[in-house]
Amino acid sequence: MLTHHLTHRIISTGARPPRFVVLDGLRASGKTTVAPILAELLGAELIAPEGPGFELLRRHTDTTTNVNARLHLWMSENYARSARARLILESGRSVVTESYFHRTLATHAATGATHLPPVDWHTALIPHATYFLRVNAATRLARMAARARADRTGYWSRLEEANLHLTEAVYQGYDLTLIDIGTASARDVALRIAGLEAAAAGTPRLPAARHTPIHREELP
Repeated sequence: MLTHHLTHRIISTGARPPRFVVLDGLRASGKTTVAPILAELLGAELIAPEGPGFELLRRHTDTTTNVNARLHLWMSENYARSARARLILESGRSVVTESYFHRTLATHAATGATHLPPVDWHTALIPHATYFLRVNAATRLARMAARARADRTGYWSRLEEANLHLTEAVYQGYDLTLIDIGTASARDVALRIAGLEAAAAGTPRLPAARHTPIHREELP
């Protein structure tokens, strides 16, 4: 097992360029819990999905049933977060974030978007690695039930859960690194990813997605 000290030493020696690392996965898969632990292990900057000024807009949009407004709000947030991450990388620090473009497109396929816009990877920052956290269905549903009262996006959450096969179909179009959580703790998951990062190459990998807009009726 890779220790905190060893991970920090490997990442911070300056032997390789900083990296942009993304955590992805279904709702309640552990992304938000693992992300800060991973950032600490890597000596990286953690960027939350909701940047300054975004919260008010998100709250307002979540009270509507306009899926296109919500989709494009999150697409805009992703591009803004990409720009923030780029500046941090240019300063010499690695970046960890969660729920990037992959999550935005996969979620909104399930919540009713009939047209998913392509990501402009010429301007958006390409992740060096995207790790997809997979947890078994029973554990995930139990986590969702436990936090149901605090869920401010209940309508959208229920809609996605009813069409989860559409979320999964979009995810299948991306070349993500699967992390099967099983019964591992959040720290153990973070340590596993830190180990993979310590051994990883430094070149960003363009997500292997369809190059044409995805239409909901095309999904299985």
